[in-house]
Amino acid sequence: MGTRGFHRDLAQLTKTEVSVLEQLAEGLTTREVAEKMGITPRTLGGHLAHIRDKLVVTDRPVMVHAAYMGGQLRRPEVAEAPVEFTKSDHVLWKLLATKPLAEIGQSLHVSRDTARGVIKDLMVRAGARSDVHLVKLGHAYGILGVEVAAR
Repeated sequence: MGTRGFHRDLAQLTKTEVSVLEQLAEGLTTREVAEKMGITPRTLGGHLAHIRDKLVVTDRPVMVHAAYMGGQLRRPEVAEAPVEFTKSDHVLWKLLATKPLAEIGQSLHVSRDTARGVIKDLMVRAGARSDVHLVKLGHAYGILGVEVAAR
């Protein structure tokens, strides 16, 4: 799926869909978002399906990045990174923001499980509560931005 959804002419997300993405970007789980919104996880799944269709991406980290890049979500405030991140970390962050997990493993020449482990390690060092929250922090730390959309 990659970066196909990073265009300003995307179908507009509804206020509810924006709220779903904002909460996922904070690191909340599906259950937590549904509870906070007073809806069932199944209804939340319907909102996520509409978001996937509108942004033309499948994975949640890619959805959030696409919404930031397309101007559908307000970018997070700039924040200072808690540690120095390596060039490899930056590459991983950009892959997470633009590729499904299976493609991340292929790009890194590792298994999907190994890719998941590397992402979890980066989450710990970045202070992220989820892979979607990691994308938000990538924007806040200035690691992700306009240059990713051109890839």
